Amino acid sequence: MTFKGLMRLSLVFRRQLHVISRSSCSIKPASPTPSNLKRYNIPLHDRMVPNFYIPLIFFYPKNNSDPIRERVPDNASDLLKKSLSETLSKYYPFAGRICSGSYVDCNDEGVQFIEAQIGCNMSEVQDRAAVKEEDGLGHLFPPCTIRNQFSEKHSGNIMYVQLNRFDCGGMAVAVSISHLLGDALTTCTLLRYWATLSLHSGDHRKLLHLCPVLVNALLPLSYDINAIETIIFPDKNWTTKELVFPNTKLAELKIVVNNEDKLDGVVEDQKYTRNELLTALLYRCLVSVADRTNAGVHNGSVLMRAVNVRHMIDPPLQETTVGNFQILNHIVATTEADKKYRTLVARMRKEREQLKGIKSMEGHEMETEFLEFTKHKYRFYVITSMCNFPLYDIMDFGWGKPVKAVLVDTPMVDVITLMDTANDGIRAVVGLEEQEMKEFLAHGELLTYATL
Repeated sequence: MTFKGLMRLSLVFRRQLHVISRSSCSIKPASPTPSNLKRYNIPLHDRMVPNFYIPLIFFYPKNNSDPIRERVPDNASDLLKKSLSETLSKYYPFAGRICSGSYVDCNDEGVQFIEAQIGCNMSEVQDRAAVKEEDGLGHLFPPCTIRNQFSEKHSGNIMYVQLNRFDCGGMAVAVSISHLLGDALTTCTLLRYWATLSLHSGDHRKLLHLCPVLVNALLPLSYDINAIETIIFPDKNWTTKELVFPNTKLAELKIVVNNEDKLDGVVEDQKYTRNELLTALLYRCLVSVADRTNAGVHNGSVLMRAVNVRHMIDPPLQETTVGNFQILNHIVATTEADKKYRTLVARMRKEREQLKGIKSMEGHEMETEFLEFTKHKYRFYVITSMCNFPLYDIMDFGWGKPVKAVLVDTPMVDVITLMDTANDGIRAVVGLEEQEMKEFLAHGELLTYATL
């Protein structure tokens, strides 16, 4: 074998040994779930959400800049387990098991908690965007909990945790939570409760404002899950990349769009947000790539945006309300005029405004939207945002804030999730078919504002 061949074999061997060891246990609620709460019916709206895990990971260096909490403690694992157990007493459905996709048996079987020793330094992996389990961030999660739909192997488990320890003393907490039980905000509020409880050593008085609200009775519970028409998602057939858009670049984009408005005779400042402009930029680039690579295949393109409607429902719900309280707005673009920044943002705002005062989630099921556009051969792109979600400042378990928090994959192709970076900008987690990803990453308008 040649020297180059030996080197390639060595690299593969090293990648396979990244996870040196794994141990597992089940974390049960600190107090048993009362008998009258043993069955948690999954509302119709939640049952029609695509069935996958939401995989988030948080990186913590050995040392941080906080003089009071200088380093990750040696007993971090025990602290995490204890506070998770107490958290599950409040979020009791997450310690149960999903049955037939329609309800949760709140049997207190617990959350699988895995501890892994990783054979490298944290700096070697924290900036990897690849989610493949053999050479990317995937090996920092329990096996088959990033993209996979539920199967007999998972036995209806709702939540998984993997605590990763690196040779440098740093640590990463990886969490996968079922989308059937809640949206990304539900995931973040659960994690926020857990972290705050750990930070304050179990002082529940400081967490009263963070207690979950379980209002599954608000949503329709009619008809059997087997009667619901569902989309069958294929095995992963796309690639995932991360792009970062510094705030300085987004400010430049705002200037460009404002100047375009002035040339079109628009005098009034539209007060564009960075989120609105970045969504419009990404959608414009996606459509441009699709027009070149799939001309004539689709009847048009649709921008779909997930909107948190907790505060829009009449009466409004608390932000800690558990469930999928998202509605997908949709904007159809068929002409060049439809794709102008001002037009896209105006329609985003109009669609959002129309949701104010809705009485329930009935009639706004996500899969209904997907199926409708699929039948009419529209190419739809989902761009959702986790910006301003509690990912950094409050994700302190007692040893400082994470230096990076990221969603490691998209649930399907043609999906982008926006997230705040730790410092100054927005990270976009992009899932596209491989050839289109190459075209997308080479798009001139995108490269003007993105850091690859």
